[in-house]
Amino acid sequence: MERRDYPVSPDEDGTRLDRFIRRHHDGINQGKIEKLLRSGSIRVDGSKAKSSTRLNQGQLVTMPAALAVGTPRPRTEHRPDPAVVSALRDAVIARGKGWIAINKPSGLASQGGAGTVQHVDGALAEAFPGEEPPRLVHRLDRDTSGIMVVATSLTASRELARGFQGHGHQKTYLALVLGVPRPQQGTIDAPLIKAGGKGQEKMVVDYDIGQTARTDFTVLEAMGRSVSLVALSPLTGRTHQLRAHMATLGCPILGDGKYGGSEAFPHDCVTRLCLHAAHLVLEGGEAITAPCPPDLAKIMGFFGVDAAGAIRRANQPRLFGGGA
Repeated sequence: MERRDYPVSPDEDGTRLDRFIRRHHDGINQGKIEKLLRSGSIRVDGSKAKSSTRLNQGQLVTMPAALAVGTPRPRTEHRPDPAVVSALRDAVIARGKGWIAINKPSGLASQGGAGTVQHVDGALAEAFPGEEPPRLVHRLDRDTSGIMVVATSLTASRELARGFQGHGHQKTYLALVLGVPRPQQGTIDAPLIKAGGKGQEKMVVDYDIGQTARTDFTVLEAMGRSVSLVALSPLTGRTHQLRAHMATLGCPILGDGKYGGSEAFPHDCVTRLCLHAAHLVLEGGEAITAPCPPDLAKIMGFFGVDAAGAIRRANQPRLFGGGA
């Protein structure tokens, strides 16, 4: 039986296993779920689990690739756009034992969802054919560009996912933000919780019932008082964490209308979310760097930032002081 791994995303953190299964296999009933769990056909990180199990971000849920759920509803199959397949092949920036790293463009979703037809996950098999199907082990927001690691073996998938779940991999993002954070270096410790209705999800700070969320930050360059270049390192993996935390400082990321409103677009040149996953050090010590994409480099240039220099600065050791 062909099986597939489904990584638990930050926005699925805390979700019951049975609800997670239904989210990815619409139409399956509870009885079928319980039977598959009892038989071990569905596992969490390789182990049996109960339907009431609460999942953690970064865990891997292994399920049969096709679940029989009775008479399926008519469904249109969408093949990956050849342009997306080609873009993923061209986006490869590093390869290791059991993994490929790509520089995901802004605007391309990591995984499918309501109304999302073209996405990284759906194009992986055609972009990188092999003995085993390639697997996502983490995600980036649709509008965030930068490093995404794809596993090319089940063993690597589990090892990499554990690193993302336990935050053993060191991630550094670059962002252009409105204003200049004060202080210019420190750690944002602000618990987050979802607010808003379906399709309008937004994270807000809630010190009573929010989930722990911590982000290291340091200002790399200030362009007067209006815009600054900031390096960010998430110590936890909450949905929209970096975006919500920068807004909490009063310095929303440029191009982030959800958290910054119209002020996040100080000039017509801001045509995308100015957030880029620039540097990643895996638990094993492998370092990966994603060059700044042309669209973001153009925006940086308008504000007087050298994109190539910004990437080099993101790779510096001991970049974050923490503790503020």
